[in-house]
Amino acid sequence: MISLTLTILFTVSLFIFFKEFEKRNINTHQAITFNYLTASIIAILLYGNPICLTDIVNTSWIYPTIALGIFFVVMFNIMAKTTQQLGISIASIASKMSLVIPVIAALLFQRNINLSIYNYIGILLALIAIFLTFKKKQKTQKSLKIAVFLFFGAGILDSFLDYIREKHLESINDFNLFIILIFFIAFFTGFVIIIFNRNKISFKNIIGGVLLGIPNYFSIYFVLLSLESLGGAVVFPVLNIGVVLISTIISYLVYKENLNKENWFGIVLACVSIFLLLSF
Repeated sequence: MISLTLTILFTVSLFIFFKEFEKRNINTHQAITFNYLTASIIAILLYGNPICLTDIVNTSWIYPTIALGIFFVVMFNIMAKTTQQLGISIASIASKMSLVIPVIAALLFQRNINLSIYNYIGILLALIAIFLTFKKKQKTQKSLKIAVFLFFGAGILDSFLDYIREKHLESINDFNLFIILIFFIAFFTGFVIIIFNRNKISFKNIIGGVLLGIPNYFSIYFVLLSLESLGGAVVFPVLNIGVVLISTIISYLVYKENLNKENWFGIVLACVSIFLLLSF
């Protein structure tokens, strides 16, 4: 359970970093870019084996991984903007409730998937929870569009990741190289955008990226350890509910984010739907 607890804490810390970047006037895109460089360096150091480029080039997953790396940096920026504009609680729910999309995708495209009545109830509650959680005052309605992008984008990303894991990654070695390549492509994409926009790189932004990259990598590292020891039936419900609840508590107590009664009810429904979707 220690690895699962660390996964939750590292994941929640990502939202906190995004909130602090805004307060401390750190360029979010630059920090995200150098976060991926940091994460890729950590991954290479912990990999421990020589990396042969020809081994990567000859894999069946290189092209979808390049696409994923680009998508990673886009989605991380959207997650950051959602956190900064709408708050930690909405950003965490938008990203974690997106698990509905892989479930629906599995229903549509994988004939061997059998869902129970509890799963169907979970899907329905998830959609209601999203509506209630996103329901804010009229002046914030335009900003909510970015949360909707986060919801669908994170869901598509999860579906794509699950597809590659199932169809292309045949060994632990494949998985490690896959993670390294995703992080590096995300860094390269972000860096090209910085150069293209002729933005001056600040040392403060680099430090922010390094600090973000550490929990970003270890949130993935510890979730893998958790899956190995506890299994997905335990890990995913506890992880998603834990992230939503802790993020909401921090947003309310530390950042004084305003949540109305409908938002609170939506958060409760979100936790119930996650449990129903992943536990039965």
